[in-house]
Amino acid sequence: MREKVVIPNRGVVALDTIDSLKSIGLETILLHSPDDSGSLPVKLADRSYKFFSSRMEDSYLDRNTIIEKALELDAQFIHPGYGFLAEDPGFARLCEENQIKWIGPKADVLESVQDKIRLRTIAAELGIKTVDHSKVIRSPLDIESASSGLKFPLIAKPLKGLGGHGIRVIRERSSARNLIDDMFRREYIRQNGLFLETYHPDYHHIEIPFFRDIQGNILFLPEIESSIQRRFQKIVEESPSVNISNLTRETLYHDTQKIIEKINYQGLGYVEFLVSENCHYFFEINPTFQINTLIPEIHLISNCIKKQFAISNHEPLHQVQGTEIVKPKYHIILVALMAENPFDHFQPSSGTVTEFYNYSTIRNIFKSSLFTGARISHLYDPYIGKIVTFSSSRSRAINDMKNFLNHIHIRGIATNLHFLKSLLDSEPLRKAETSIDFITRRWDYSKRKKSDPDILKAAALLASAFHIDNQKKNYKSELQKMKQPGFFRRLFRRF
Repeated sequence: MREKVVIPNRGVVALDTIDSLKSIGLETILLHSPDDSGSLPVKLADRSYKFFSSRMEDSYLDRNTIIEKALELDAQFIHPGYGFLAEDPGFARLCEENQIKWIGPKADVLESVQDKIRLRTIAAELGIKTVDHSKVIRSPLDIESASSGLKFPLIAKPLKGLGGHGIRVIRERSSARNLIDDMFRREYIRQNGLFLETYHPDYHHIEIPFFRDIQGNILFLPEIESSIQRRFQKIVEESPSVNISNLTRETLYHDTQKIIEKINYQGLGYVEFLVSENCHYFFEINPTFQINTLIPEIHLISNCIKKQFAISNHEPLHQVQGTEIVKPKYHIILVALMAENPFDHFQPSSGTVTEFYNYSTIRNIFKSSLFTGARISHLYDPYIGKIVTFSSSRSRAINDMKNFLNHIHIRGIATNLHFLKSLLDSEPLRKAETSIDFITRRWDYSKRKKSDPDILKAAALLASAFHIDNQKKNYKSELQKMKQPGFFRRLFRRF
């Protein structure tokens, strides 16, 4: 009998996990919400079971229900995917207590990684520079004392937040109290607190992907620059970065090795830095596979989820002794396809996909949960796909990406396709003049292109106006005819 793996996730993340673990002979069992019943992961998993509610607390975040179902099905593994419970040390420990193998870093490592201030303290003790930050803020009343030694603008971050969710920029001291009050309305922030850090909008966001096995062998992948972000969510990424020197690159690898060895990290992960021309700062670790894991896979020509599974199953890295750095053979561009309207403050879009098709080439990869008839829920993150192009040069990879985006057609929901095309056309991006505040500073909304729904609405309004105007003209002409001598006499003769 095949060993079973439970996957409590959705969308492209679930698709990646299902495909990877199926290929090594595991039986994939998907746990999904009622809203996702008609989704592509449900169709492709070996088996699927539905949560009783679509609320995240009653589905993808319900630890006890997931464990109970895994035990009922006699599953040997749980792969949490990305987001939701993937970085939850309590969930990892619950799996261990129930003799279910957790595919990812161990619970004690996740605890070190989850507490961002604790992790920065460890880094500082190792001589690694960190971004200036406050202590933990447990109440809005602490804002004045916490921000006293920091220079504005600041970023307010949940202490145990995931990715860029819940982050706020505080540009002036006068607006700090209101923003912090608003953040503390969220339950998970009230429970865990938040902290402030200095905001460096001109810096580059650089990630170092790596694998580390139980014997301490480390495989480093080429760095990824993720500077182009929307509300601290990565939109355009590329590898390798053209904005760092070879000396900085070597230093980043060295600092990454020091910190992951210190916390005895095992598995797949990403160490993240803020980098400028003169210095770099460590700020966090992502302890699971990411949306951009496709980039290391192209560099490595191997499946990262399979390697993640092998390390969690106590297997050593294949043909890696000590520390090895993979050198890039291609320049890679990745964009995130989102169900949102960039021209309406990035408001999420939901509904049914009425039409979807694309045409691929040999130098691009498109992974998406979309299909004609797919239903996009308003309850979850609007991320619906990732697109990668790779070539021998950066300019060719960008051109290939733009050409491929022109080959994608989606109807029924709003997407950021036009926005992505405009970004790729922008001169600053082509010159690699990117920074964390790139979209806010560089994007000119006054020259934006209209999205497909906007065009359709405009066409409908023009058609209506034309129809009304035409009716008015016809009415006036009929009145003129009625005023002509003998009109009614000629009319009666017809009868």
